[in-house]
Amino acid sequence: MRRELVPIALAAILLGMILFFAFQHEKEDKQGVSVQTGNIQLPDMVFRTLDGREVRLSQYRGKVVLLNFWASWCPPCREEMPIFEQVYNRYKDKGFEILAVNMDDSEESMKRFLEKNKLSFTILRPTGDLEKELRLMGLPTSYLIDRNGKVVKMHLGVYRDLEKDLISQLHMVR
Repeated sequence: MRRELVPIALAAILLGMILFFAFQHEKEDKQGVSVQTGNIQLPDMVFRTLDGREVRLSQYRGKVVLLNFWASWCPPCREEMPIFEQVYNRYKDKGFEILAVNMDDSEESMKRFLEKNKLSFTILRPTGDLEKELRLMGLPTSYLIDRNGKVVKMHLGVYRDLEKDLISQLHMVR
């Protein structure tokens, strides 16, 4: 009888550990991590619009840009999209642009997501191996870029403080 309880006890302990670490990971994802970058310049990356045109990051100089890397299968990415939509609509006429680069393997997955979630900011697709070029550590990853093209903040996870960081870049008082 005791031997029969050992596998059950081990399974219960293992399940408990899995649930504990899953919960911890979920908490980390909700908080995210921000890093002041000290004005790093990104390379002049080339992206593709949904209608096939090429777009360069340098075309957005003079605006404050949020460069966001996301995927439709990524829960934190999906969570931050309504935040981005709200902030974009509030500040787009004040020199703010969002470039959301979809990293889905399948364009169909992205299109299904976009059909359900009407987003008014720019959605792009990568043209090269951006994950290696930028050394993306996970999704979502966001770069807040000032009007001169310098990265002032890099954020991994849901970017809840975007509006606060954006206001300081737009030199606005609320």
